[in-house]
Amino acid sequence: MEENIWFKTLEKLKKMPLREEEPVKKEDDLHCMTCGGSGWVPVVEENGHTYMKHCPDCYEKRRLRARLKQSGIRPDDYARYSLSRFDPNRSPEARKMLELACKYLQNHKKNGPGFGAFGKAGTGKTHICIGICLELTKRFKEPHFYFAYRAEMPNLVKAARGFDSDYEEAMYKWKTCDNLYIDDLLKLSGRMSKGNLVDTDRDEMRILFDLVNARYVNNLTTLFSSELSLNEITRIDGALGSRIYDMIKPYGIGVSGANERLRRI
Repeated sequence: MEENIWFKTLEKLKKMPLREEEPVKKEDDLHCMTCGGSGWVPVVEENGHTYMKHCPDCYEKRRLRARLKQSGIRPDDYARYSLSRFDPNRSPEARKMLELACKYLQNHKKNGPGFGAFGKAGTGKTHICIGICLELTKRFKEPHFYFAYRAEMPNLVKAARGFDSDYEEAMYKWKTCDNLYIDDLLKLSGRMSKGNLVDTDRDEMRILFDLVNARYVNNLTTLFSSELSLNEITRIDGALGSRIYDMIKPYGIGVSGANERLRRI
């Protein structure tokens, strides 16, 4: 039987030199020649006034580490969530996810469609999406950004309930960056009733739609993972669900099966 083309692609990935195999520095080892490790640099205006701004060389790295910690991912593990470390033999669902991820990367083009994995916790959704993001950066030299939903959304809600300028500043990067991965979409939003998510916060839903719609109309590549199915998301907000569907087609997959994390206990 002819070998599956997507697993041929995976074998090539395994043979490539992997950034994740390089030593990963701990957060307090993030030495920066630009700011000396403080995260801030002075800027002198024409009138001689000096103010401090975020360091352009290390600030995003520090923010990524903070978001990972808040979402329960150890920063040292992030770069190791590669496709070559994803085990397709743990379940038929895992094999399907890896096949679709390899197909996605083979057909990738800048500002093209995104990717979505929806379903039960512990089935490898986050791993497969981070693996794709790492390949986008390593193979295509494109940046990627990680949006931990439960870590970032409360900050955006707080900004939205304050000054408009604070909200626009907080949202600007997420609305305009390349290759955004939104992890655990709608996690812990509202409560479940008869299998449906209800009592969602209106401000949260407005912000989520604002973010997704901005990326949708500007054709910016977005990846999603969620414990809700796309149908469930559409029942919560039809406009949101239909936009996500358009943004990821034909690279969306529903995942079922056992929580693989519990099998390790």
